[in-house]
Amino acid sequence: MTSSGKDYQSKKRVMRKYNDYQKITALFLSGLIVLLFSGCYSLRGIPKGEIQYAAGKHYYIHGVNSSFELNNVVLSNGVFTGRITHLPATEKKKEIVHLYVAPDSAIQMNGEMISIPFQNIAKAEINKVEWTKTLIIGTGIAIGATYAVALIWLLTKGGSCPFIYSNDGSNDNFEGEIYSGATAIPLERDDYLWLKSIKPVDNLYKIKLTNEVKEIQNTNLTELLVFDHAPGTRILVDKYGNAHTLSDTKKPIAATDGYGRSLIEELSGYDSLRYISQMQRDPVLKDTISLTFKKPMDATSAKLVMSGKNTMWLDYMFVKFTDLFGNRYDNWKEKRNKKSQEELLKWSFEQGMPLAVYLETDTGLKFVDYFNLPGPMADKVDILRIDLSGIEGDKINLKLVAGMLFWDIDYTGIDYSEDQTIVKTVVPLSSATDENRKNVSDLLLYDDDGYLIQPEVNNITDITFTCPAGLSGMTRSVILHSKGNYEILREGKGKPDMAYLKSFLEPGAFTRFSKEHFLQYYQKAN
Repeated sequence: MTSSGKDYQSKKRVMRKYNDYQKITALFLSGLIVLLFSGCYSLRGIPKGEIQYAAGKHYYIHGVNSSFELNNVVLSNGVFTGRITHLPATEKKKEIVHLYVAPDSAIQMNGEMISIPFQNIAKAEINKVEWTKTLIIGTGIAIGATYAVALIWLLTKGGSCPFIYSNDGSNDNFEGEIYSGATAIPLERDDYLWLKSIKPVDNLYKIKLTNEVKEIQNTNLTELLVFDHAPGTRILVDKYGNAHTLSDTKKPIAATDGYGRSLIEELSGYDSLRYISQMQRDPVLKDTISLTFKKPMDATSAKLVMSGKNTMWLDYMFVKFTDLFGNRYDNWKEKRNKKSQEELLKWSFEQGMPLAVYLETDTGLKFVDYFNLPGPMADKVDILRIDLSGIEGDKINLKLVAGMLFWDIDYTGIDYSEDQTIVKTVVPLSSATDENRKNVSDLLLYDDDGYLIQPEVNNITDITFTCPAGLSGMTRSVILHSKGNYEILREGKGKPDMAYLKSFLEPGAFTRFSKEHFLQYYQKAN
């Protein structure tokens, strides 16, 4: 074989291995653990046509705390509908289609009929060939049934944060999570969540605050920030509580990952195309997204917009990390609660959990700020103001940096427009009632020492706010301002390896731990 032929074969082997890594990444992101959720969970990684192809079979619906068997299913207008039935005979089990749904509140019952919004189906499976083997629809990879309940396992083990639903007059719509990542008392923080679906009902805005995982959730404050603003503009509130208007947001003119792959299509729109990490056997521990935007010559500041969420993989690995403490988990938790917020944030940042933003300057990269974790259940559109003083020319270059497989990003954009005049109304709650119909308003009304504590799965608090009068010719945006922290519940077992745990004090140790685990899963699946 000629030298050029050997080079070609070598490149083919490298590309084949690269494609294998991409397949296993897609497996985790779309069918196993790091699902591409939208709304609550989305089905982007699972072709609708393949589920429709299975029509006529029996369907097994798996919720977090419930399950049903269905037949006579119909897929129409984005809603999956079927009639409750019984399991088929044993010999026909290979024809059962399994759909994994979250949260349970997405499963709507009307007599014997069940309906589920398509976006809340996290994963679909159909048993084929033999009882012990399962095909994950949408991945093309046959794996053992061991991983079939990975999502449900993760939800029942904890690792998320309070869920928020808003009422539009007909339905309670999942909006997202609040104060994600505040897993210790010192990490308590303010959160600002855009309620995109909320509409006044009998002159009241209505939301639900729920605990749907094994956690103790402590909410200090809930209030609405109601903004009336000019049509054609959008309102976002940054993590500091500052409101910004967006009227001329620009897409990047260049976007690449750390290996030089173009991400323009993935990051240029609010759509089903998303950034997915490349995972390779190399020393790289962090994802780096390089962005280039056009810049007006006289611009001295900009507003960076990012839509995304952290991956379920990050939550999964944090739970795996807590498992390392074994029977000393509670001791570790108590020690964390005695540390300063600065210490805990520093460790989180050094492990690549927040999404860091850097600006390219004449003297090198300059750290700008970071985006807080938004949680894995729904995209959050977030914003940071960037000081461009001293940046000359007609372009700016930014880098977004986080641990590998920790973030799932849908869109990035930049807006140089000046913030416009808006009318802001702070609306305190009118009522708050828990699942036992107890009035808990005083616990959520002020930023004080009183907390609404939701310690159990299915704790639900209904909260109402009086809708302020609208302004003629203005558009309205509603933001939920909340504050709190939460505690992940674990039953630690066994003695911890203290020497190994001390290694996690080093920057990047958790990121390395995550990558090593991913590559181990890759080996098992191949």
